[in-house]
Amino acid sequence: MKSVLNHCQIVTFFLAIFVNYFPVRNLSAAEPLTPLKTISQTTGTVSALRFSVDNQSVYLGTYGQLQVVSIESAETLHKLDKLSGYITSIAASPDGKLLAAGHYQKVTLFNTEDYSQLIQLKHHRGQVTGANFLSNQQLLTAADDGTIALWKLTDDVWSLAESLANDEPITSLAVDPAGKWAAIGLGDETRVTRPGSVVIIDLETFQEKKSHVIHKSAVASLATTNDGKSVLSGSFDESIIVTSVLDGIQTGIFKQHARPVNCIATVPEKEIIFSGSGGRYKEKNELIGWNLSTGEVLIKSEPHAGKITAVAVSVDGKFLATGSQDETAIIWDLAGFLK
Repeated sequence: MKSVLNHCQIVTFFLAIFVNYFPVRNLSAAEPLTPLKTISQTTGTVSALRFSVDNQSVYLGTYGQLQVVSIESAETLHKLDKLSGYITSIAASPDGKLLAAGHYQKVTLFNTEDYSQLIQLKHHRGQVTGANFLSNQQLLTAADDGTIALWKLTDDVWSLAESLANDEPITSLAVDPAGKWAAIGLGDETRVTRPGSVVIIDLETFQEKKSHVIHKSAVASLATTNDGKSVLSGSFDESIIVTSVLDGIQTGIFKQHARPVNCIATVPEKEIIFSGSGGRYKEKNELIGWNLSTGEVLIKSEPHAGKITAVAVSVDGKFLATGSQDETAIIWDLAGFLK
């Protein structure tokens, strides 16, 4: 029996093409995206952001320093100094008791009760560009030397359990919400004509599962969808591509940025994505909020004087944070914007 597309399927098919491959209209949100606090006491570019598990603080990474900042007052509660180079990745354990800061050649773990330093994990030979806790006893990290490491806590001692190596620099890391797979973004930003790839790693076997060469230039940022079925990759080619983890099919492409897409964050339990761009010129340092299902742009603004380097959404979905090369971070009222 021949399969025949009904009228609704045909309309849906062409609508999907229009949304994914043509400019989309700007929509008015229920409320404007309102800045709540601006954090300016940094030691350089804000290179990483992460909200605390209890939604009370935001962790801010900059040059040689990790700051713990109160969301309510924007006051710096703790300054964790003497870290080598820029903090380019931050992770919090599920129970909120551990904080991991990835920087040059090291991952430093802190106890969040008093923010004392517990240990420095050494395996990577480059800048640590990704860190994610898989559990309270497991930490996954990646670096621009092409290495991926799985660390495990056994008998109160953190040690290297597994490792992989890649020929290309790893620029970003994202982990499936269910913890079944991880994605790494590959590419060399100094070689702009070299394609960028996304590699899926099976976390049960810790082996490369699939590799997809999908961008014209290096991948700069990654995020996963809330259902764990797709990975979003932002690139120096100024696009965001949505790729199915199951079959590797590209199900959507977002082309509303005019500069490299440096960071991506998803809103919990909603089909809303925030992405930040900038880098080649002073202008077009854009924050865009958009709908994953339709591609509709909800907000497009240029809130920073320098390129947007980091974006994060709180666990409860009430706050958004953006960080920039202009050495500031902004905390936004996301709950009011989305209601």
